[in-house]
Amino acid sequence: MASCQRFDVAIVGAGIAGLTVALSLPPDWRVALFTKGRLGESNTRYAQGGLAAALGPDDSPELHYADTLAAGAGLCDPEAVRVLVEEAPAAVRWLIELGVRFDRAVPGESTEATTADGLLLGQEAAHCRRRILHAGGDATGAEIERALLAALKARSQITIYADTPVCALLVDEAGCSGLQALDRQGQPFVVEARHTVLACGGTGSLWAYTSNPAGATADGLALAWRAGAALADLEFVQFHPTVLKVNGATHLISEAVRGEGAYLRNHAGERFMPRYHPLAELAPRDVVARAILSEMLTEGVDCQYLDLTHLPDERMYARFPTIASLCRRHGLDLAHDLLPVAPAAHYCMGGIQVDLQGRSSIPHLYAVGEVACTGVHGANRLASNSLLEGLVFGRRLAALLPGEAPEQASGASGRRQRELRLSLFSAQDQAYPWPLPPAWVGPEELARALQRELRDLMWRSVSLCRDEDGLRSAWQTLQRLQARFVEAARPRAPHEPVGRGWLETANMLDSAALVVQAALARRESRGSHWRSDYPQPDPSLSGVSLVLRPALESVEVTSRPALQHKGRPYV
Repeated sequence: MASCQRFDVAIVGAGIAGLTVALSLPPDWRVALFTKGRLGESNTRYAQGGLAAALGPDDSPELHYADTLAAGAGLCDPEAVRVLVEEAPAAVRWLIELGVRFDRAVPGESTEATTADGLLLGQEAAHCRRRILHAGGDATGAEIERALLAALKARSQITIYADTPVCALLVDEAGCSGLQALDRQGQPFVVEARHTVLACGGTGSLWAYTSNPAGATADGLALAWRAGAALADLEFVQFHPTVLKVNGATHLISEAVRGEGAYLRNHAGERFMPRYHPLAELAPRDVVARAILSEMLTEGVDCQYLDLTHLPDERMYARFPTIASLCRRHGLDLAHDLLPVAPAAHYCMGGIQVDLQGRSSIPHLYAVGEVACTGVHGANRLASNSLLEGLVFGRRLAALLPGEAPEQASGASGRRQRELRLSLFSAQDQAYPWPLPPAWVGPEELARALQRELRDLMWRSVSLCRDEDGLRSAWQTLQRLQARFVEAARPRAPHEPVGRGWLETANMLDSAALVVQAALARRESRGSHWRSDYPQPDPSLSGVSLVLRPALESVEVTSRPALQHKGRPYV
């Protein structure tokens, strides 16, 4: 193993959350920034719709607050939502100062609402006002990332580790002291840091159909879990209603398309959303996704249609140039063809439980962005609040670390909690402990095969429609997949590389098991978590966050990554 390197802060993830933290820290701090792919490849890059902020003359943080609470279906932390909406305007100004070029009105041409200084404001589902800032029409995430990466180049104290997956956190009695990562040759090395920040995105690749890039394999959840951190609300996974389903591929079609007036039609040509919700196509995402699924099941088809044919051609091409280009590549015309769409895994509302400053349950370990659970999204995220969360809470965390922010107790301050102590897999029939030590390896071919089986399983049993039988069957199948993984594992030989696919598969097995256990435990339907055997919300669970903690027989303190002791699974 390579010699240890030391930094003030180690950040895992280089999307809007991780980059905001890095750029907001004191310029003389030594920062290590890790991304397992190339720099610039993150969920942020693919965010089309925009960033929500109450900047319009008819808008206010109070209205944004109300919309966020309504979408969250009784599970938002009100205090976290208040922070999000009230700090949004200042966070937007910070982005503009860094060089982000949001779309602005052209005198005599623009028909959209604008801010006092000319920023265009788009409409999206479940927002009562036009408050969505966008860039390049539908390339907002890419523009934000461009500006953040340009600013990064001026920060000589930030060391970038691209193509460098993190395989474990270092934990001792004082908390998290750094991490272990794999260099480009697959060799492990250690970085020590006074503070370690997880900002490594979501879980979309746990499902067969997703809007996320391939790297969204829930690595941050697995890293935090093995280190002993508390996780929360993992049963709440948002399935985006409109992902283009064509030629065997899936591509996101932004919420903003429906915000500009597009209709959803079934195969009979009926505009069906008015039957499901008074807001029709502008209903919250969970409502629209389930409505599309219902129509698909009724008609026995694998998609429904998004219809822009009644909207002005040139305005749609100008507003959504990226989506129009995507459609052309697949032989479709955005403004003249019915676009085949279906729901797909999009965003995890749950994550590593943190307080309003980003502190986890482990000292010196922090989380921000999609990998974190602040409680701001509740049971269903409001459109375009995701980029905003990474931005606002990234800035708050960076202010905390040098001691510039007031102390605040860790945990979800505005919600009740139900805690579950659990071990992910039974010790029965296992020759080795789980999780395996980071130095163990196995065949990449098996790892990829297990990933495909896991994704199909999660799509069948743990997606938009769930029930007890399906979830218990999924748990049993996950145990069998894990057993095959363990049986093929062996200690790593000196200088033998650790495969990225092998590491990701271990993370996916852990994270999928956590989602299944959380879904089993919440016996109600709320927001994005819909159970056909408990089809109504349970009033006693309103405002109750499900917190998962490892069921350790004892706590193993080590300068190497902490391994979870075996215990009985929660079922």
